[in-house]
Amino acid sequence: MSDKEIIIRIAGAAGDGVQSAGLMMAKVFSRNGLHASTYNYYQSIIRGGQSWYQIRASSDKVKSQGDGLDILVTLNKDGIERHTNPEINEGGASSLNGIAIYDKALTGFKQFSGNVKYCPVPLAEIGQKYSKNPLLKNTVALGALCGHISVDFEILADIIRDQFGGKGEIVEQNVNAAKEGYDYFVNTYGRSEKKLQYKKESKYLLAGGDSAGLGAVRAGLKAFFGYPMTPASSFLHFLAQHSKSLDVFVKVTEDEISAINMAIGANYAGVRAMTGTSGGGFALMTEAVGMSGMMEVPLVVYEAQRAGPSTGLPTKTEQGDLLQMLGASQGDFPKVILAPRNVEEAYYMMSDALNIADEYQLPVLFLTDLYLAEHYETVDKLETDFEIKRGKIAKEGMENYRRYEFTEDGVSFRAIPGTPGLMHNEDSDEHDERGDVVSDAVTDPYVRKLAMEKRMKKIEEYIKSIPPTPTYLIKDAESVIIQWGSTQGPVEEAVDILRNKGLKVGVIEMTHLYPMNKDIAELVKGKKHVIFVENNYTGQLRRLVMSEFGISSELIVKYDGESFYPQKLSEEIEAILRR
Repeated sequence: MSDKEIIIRIAGAAGDGVQSAGLMMAKVFSRNGLHASTYNYYQSIIRGGQSWYQIRASSDKVKSQGDGLDILVTLNKDGIERHTNPEINEGGASSLNGIAIYDKALTGFKQFSGNVKYCPVPLAEIGQKYSKNPLLKNTVALGALCGHISVDFEILADIIRDQFGGKGEIVEQNVNAAKEGYDYFVNTYGRSEKKLQYKKESKYLLAGGDSAGLGAVRAGLKAFFGYPMTPASSFLHFLAQHSKSLDVFVKVTEDEISAINMAIGANYAGVRAMTGTSGGGFALMTEAVGMSGMMEVPLVVYEAQRAGPSTGLPTKTEQGDLLQMLGASQGDFPKVILAPRNVEEAYYMMSDALNIADEYQLPVLFLTDLYLAEHYETVDKLETDFEIKRGKIAKEGMENYRRYEFTEDGVSFRAIPGTPGLMHNEDSDEHDERGDVVSDAVTDPYVRKLAMEKRMKKIEEYIKSIPPTPTYLIKDAESVIIQWGSTQGPVEEAVDILRNKGLKVGVIEMTHLYPMNKDIAELVKGKKHVIFVENNYTGQLRRLVMSEFGISSELIVKYDGESFYPQKLSEEIEAILRR
């Protein structure tokens, strides 16, 4: 941790309002012009258990939740012991090296030796002055926290008003309670010696699922069909909440099978549509993915990974679905798998996904994970003018129309139903150029061969359009890390740590997972070490890269449901580099 940044953890039980308080604090930082990144640790129960929300803020760009804690705000007794105990290391973070703010009424807990200053505040007592709602103590705690780090109280007050709907008795109760908590802490304990560089220009704060949803709408999405499943639900919730203002139709279906088939039907009808789910739901969708491939109907599936198999860990992150995506449905057919690295990239890459699906008339699988989908980051102002590419769409008057014409690039003109003169068959069976089934009475192996080759040509053409693989500090690197998806932030920060030790390490950041860019082989050429970092047990991307390029490599994995932490990761990488 540097003097420019601060890391805060708000802890409590499910139902204590931990996430709401944490998000409000993240907004405090973004409106003060700081970069921020959050991490949401929660369980699958509605009440009880242990949850915490971490916010890291700095005048410099922050790429992950960071290491260690400056401030703990805890709403229950268990939280005090759990997050001040250096032996527990909850979630992989280092122990607290700062202050612990908690309710003065909480007593009888074990205090640990070390650099922890315990700062009891009468949170519930102050809250009860303004309302009988026990959750008002959260607002008091936020006030105390903002007083400690010298936040302009009016910024917090405005956020409280936004949170509770503008004006009214409840709003003013919360504002007044926060102000009393603010003043109490400053008068009792003083302000922090760490002076953050607040600015007047506020920044945008956006979550990964919301970002992907907004990007889809900006790229012309008109319909979304989905069944709720954590952590993909944030995408669905965003679109449902803003469906009228964004002019997008949102349908919550009875199951995932219905969702994907409705999305395919809407795309066939000419509507830019998509669906979304997590790993378990995608397992139900796989047959329809194959139907999209055979019928050559554009389709985008937003898939947010969580720890599996089966129900697994519903509220924990993992990168375990890549091989499932690759093998989705039976047989050989073209598909594309994309994986954004961060919140901002999820916004822009969604436009690519929708355009690729339309241009090449195939399924595109947009692969995120719980960490990326549910955490917030500050982002720069986003561009809103996207080029919408609908690909080859047949027009009225085309003579001798053949829906599946055997073309040089494998892509045929698709007809919007109802267009005069473009009648054709659409079928999930193998078919000829007109769409007529070729395997009813007698199978025609020659047509089957041509039809298969026609479809697979699309991948050959698509590969030509794949952009160069992104890299980080690669020019003088003697060794490289290969990562994909949301591990970007911790990996880059781990590399920064190693660079400060004189170790020349760079990063290859794969975003186009299938098919792969051929430049990977050139990027790893001559490197002493090639190390894959993945949030799964078997190193799924490593398997694919090794089978494609025959690269000799090593592997660092994490599969406990949590994200990587930069310091710990740097130590694991260093151990390999110094062998």
